[in-house]
Amino acid sequence: MFSFVLPMWDSDVTARAAVEQSVASNVGDVGSGALMTGVGGSVEGSLRGESSRYGFSVDGSYERVFQVSLDAARSATPSDSVSARLGGGAGWALSPRADLSMATAGYVATRLGMRASDALAARDPFLSGNRLQYTLSGGPVLSVTTSRRSAVRLDVGYEQAGALSADDPAAVGIDAHTGRAQVSTAIELGALDTLTPELRYEITQYHHALLDTELTRGEARVHAGAAVLSASHELTRNASTRIEGGVTVASPPPVLSSRDAVVAPTARVGLTYVQERYRLTAGYGYAYTSLGPRIGFGHEHEASLEASVRPARGGATRDLVVTGVAHFSTGSAPVAANPPLHLAPGAPAPSREGSLSTITALAGAEIAYPLTRGVALRGGVDLEYVRAALDPAPSAGEAGGSLRSIVTAGISGTLSTDRHRTVRRDPDSAWDDERRTAMIQGMPSGRWQPPEPDGAGDDRGGAPGETPEAAPPPRAREAGAPAARGAQ
Repeated sequence: MFSFVLPMWDSDVTARAAVEQSVASNVGDVGSGALMTGVGGSVEGSLRGESSRYGFSVDGSYERVFQVSLDAARSATPSDSVSARLGGGAGWALSPRADLSMATAGYVATRLGMRASDALAARDPFLSGNRLQYTLSGGPVLSVTTSRRSAVRLDVGYEQAGALSADDPAAVGIDAHTGRAQVSTAIELGALDTLTPELRYEITQYHHALLDTELTRGEARVHAGAAVLSASHELTRNASTRIEGGVTVASPPPVLSSRDAVVAPTARVGLTYVQERYRLTAGYGYAYTSLGPRIGFGHEHEASLEASVRPARGGATRDLVVTGVAHFSTGSAPVAANPPLHLAPGAPAPSREGSLSTITALAGAEIAYPLTRGVALRGGVDLEYVRAALDPAPSAGEAGGSLRSIVTAGISGTLSTDRHRTVRRDPDSAWDDERRTAMIQGMPSGRWQPPEPDGAGDDRGGAPGETPEAAPPPRAREAGAPAARGAQ
C-alpha cells in the first residue's frame, strides 16, 4: 500500500458571455461598410498550491458580417469575422531562492476581428482582402535570487506568425519564426532604485520578407544581439519610471551589397502612475527590430499609452470602468531597388538601394456600465491606420494608407466561483503589477507587448498562472527577491 497526501489547492473559474453589435467602416472607401452581429465569451481559471500555480484563459468572438455599400461593383466584405485568444501559464517554486515559470499564447483572427488591444496581431499594409492570421508564442523563465538585493532571470522564447487562409494564396503559410534568449540581473541599489544589465539574442527566419521596391518577397534570416542597461526609480508612492539604453548588433539585410553588420542604439523610457481609481502606463522606445513578419528588420520608433479609470466611487458603480489603449509606431528599412533598363546619355547611374517606411497607429476605448452584479452594458470604439511607402515607388503604384473604424455595443454577463471576480478590479489592484512591468519593459525585441499570454487589455484578474497570491511565490518573497519590485 502506498500513501500520498493531496495538497489543499486554491482554485477559481470565471466565465463571461456577451452579445455584440458592431459597425465597421473604411474611411477611405466612402459609402461602404459592414454591420456585424454576433457573440463573444471567455473562460479563465487558476489553480494555486503551496509551491506551484497554474492558469489558463480562453476568449473569442464570432460575428456575422453584412455588407453595406452604395456601389454593388465594389469588392464584397467577408461574411464572417472571427477572433480567438488562448493563454496558459504555470509556475513552480523549485527552492526558496529559485522559481520556474512557463507561458504560452495563441492568437487567430480575420481582418475584421483584429482590435487595437491585440498586440499579437500582425498588420501588413501591403495586404488587402480577408486573411485568417495566427500567432503562437511561448517559453520558460527561470528566476534565481542570488542575494537579498539581487536576482538573475533567464528567459527563452519562441514565436511563429502566419496565416491559415487568405484571399491572396501567396499570403497563406508561415511568415516568420523567431527564437529569443535573454539573461538579466536585477540589483537593488536602495529602497527606490534598481539597476538591471541585460544580454539579449534573437534569430528570425522570414519566409515572405519584403526584398525590393517592386514588392518581391522571399527568404531572409536575421541574427540580432543587444546589450542593455536599465534603471528603475520610484518617483513617488504612486509613480515609477524606467529608463533603458544599449546597443544592438544585427546581421546585414540580405538583399544589399554591403556585408557590414548593422549597429544601432536601443533606448526605452516608461512611466507608470497608479492611484485608487486610476492607472496610466506610458512608454517610448527606439530599436532596430522586426517591423512585421512579412516585412523584415528595420529602425523603429514606437510609443504606447494605456489608461484605466473608474470615475465613480462605491460598490454600486464598481463596474463603471473606462479603459483605453493607444499605440503609434513608425519604421524604416533599406530594400533593393530595380534600376531602369535604359538611361539617358550622360545620366548618372541610379542607386541600387531603395527605402521602405511604415506607419501604424492604433487606438481603442471601452466603457462598461453596470446593470446589476455580473451584468453590464458595454460600448467601444476601435481605430486602425496603417500606411507604407517605397522609394522609388513600385511600377504598380503605391499601396496607400488604410483607416478603419469599428464601433461596438453589447451586453455581457459574468459568472465565477469567486464572487469578487464578477466585478471589475480597481485600477490599482495588486494583480496589475505584472501588467505594468511588462508594458514598461517590453519584449526582448523592443516591440510593445502586454504581459498576458493572450495579449488582451481587459478586466482579467492577472495573467494566467500569475495570480496575486503567487507572484512572486511566498518563499521567494521571504528570501528577499527584488525582481518584482525592481522591474516596476
